[in-house]
Amino acid sequence: MAVEVVMPRLGWTMETGTLAEWIKHDGDVIAEGDVLFAVETDKVAQEVEAVDSGILRIPPGSALPGTEIPVGAVMAYLVQPGEAAPFEQGAAAPAPTAAVAAAPATDPLPSANPAPLVVTEVADGVPTISPRARRIAGELDVDWTVISGTGRTGRIVERDVRAAAAQPVAPRPRVTPVARRVAQQAGVDVDQVASQLPGKRITRADIDAATSAVPESDGIVQPITQIRRIIADRMSQSAHTAAPVTLTTEVDATELAQLRERIKRDIAETGVTPSYTDLLIRLVALALLDHPQLNASFSGDTIVRHQAVHVGIAVDSEQGLLVPVVRDAHLKSVQRIAAESSQLIARARTGKSKADDLRGGTFTLSNLGMYEIDAFTPIINLPECAILGVGRIVARQVVIDEERELVAIRKMMTLSLTFDHRLVDGAPAARFLQQVKRWIERPYGWATQ
Repeated sequence: MAVEVVMPRLGWTMETGTLAEWIKHDGDVIAEGDVLFAVETDKVAQEVEAVDSGILRIPPGSALPGTEIPVGAVMAYLVQPGEAAPFEQGAAAPAPTAAVAAAPATDPLPSANPAPLVVTEVADGVPTISPRARRIAGELDVDWTVISGTGRTGRIVERDVRAAAAQPVAPRPRVTPVARRVAQQAGVDVDQVASQLPGKRITRADIDAATSAVPESDGIVQPITQIRRIIADRMSQSAHTAAPVTLTTEVDATELAQLRERIKRDIAETGVTPSYTDLLIRLVALALLDHPQLNASFSGDTIVRHQAVHVGIAVDSEQGLLVPVVRDAHLKSVQRIAAESSQLIARARTGKSKADDLRGGTFTLSNLGMYEIDAFTPIINLPECAILGVGRIVARQVVIDEERELVAIRKMMTLSLTFDHRLVDGAPAARFLQQVKRWIERPYGWATQ
């Protein structure tokens, strides 16, 4: 019996997902656990594995890369050898979205005088191929994507592959279907991009990067990606919805730096060395327990003060700004936070974040110190109440005793707290920032709690 391949729900709030590309193709033999396709949902690009085995059958004209598909919609089938897929048994092919046109009906019985076929069966610019022809193409090392098919509706069959093997054609660059479609829309020469990246499979990211080099009369035109569109929408929503106020203070981080060095020596090679961000996640999480007004969010006409502290980390990635979340940070040690955050950041920067990595934050921390930034105004990550911006640690000469006129070289850092004045007033926010400042300057208890 055919097994349905459907659009999975990759997060509690997910209603639709955009099919990025098919990793496997129509006619491929699938084993349980094989990666079938990739889905873009919100800021996540996630690969989906097969939960059963069989032969993958994708209805023609259905579930094309780049289309938005509702959760639970049938995209393809896994059938057993010799078994016909439902759409080959007279059943209508599934239509994942209203925007995808249904495949034209064909007469199951050929007429006595069939008209010449003028339609070539393609999937996003690449012709389809029979399973047997695909296998033979692999054995003969033939790039079937450049072959013209002579089968029904232009499908590539065995004789086409063998003919191509006898008369090899110039190799065609390996390009994902989504990348090919985006390149066509942006007017980018795929062959030229491939020539600059020899041996590499060209992806959408490569095309997006190449579009920045396409000049126009008044500048450079670059198509907006789905992730950049989401970031733009959320930043605009934050700017127009919240009532942001930013408080700034300078902190003596000398003892915080000494604490990090002690931890680094203590763990030696037995664990992950915590970054300053990891230390601040721990500190901020405990401080929020004392200042629950900052660990809050709007929910309709009510304000929710969260019992748990889930700290988001602003991460710069090739896909754009992502905010993976360290959950229950108030219950975790610095070493555990360091181990967990390193995994979250690595997945975010390589585009492998899980759906749950990026949801549920109650407070965000944004550290730009590694870019030699002293201070900045962070933007609130709605529906959260506040975000803490962290600048670089830099050695400065400061007054340590005004009466005795004593100065010293200290490691100074600037903190910028942006909060939503609709949720909390200035004084409670200032008291929170004051406590964070004191704990950085005297990190005696919170780091080992």
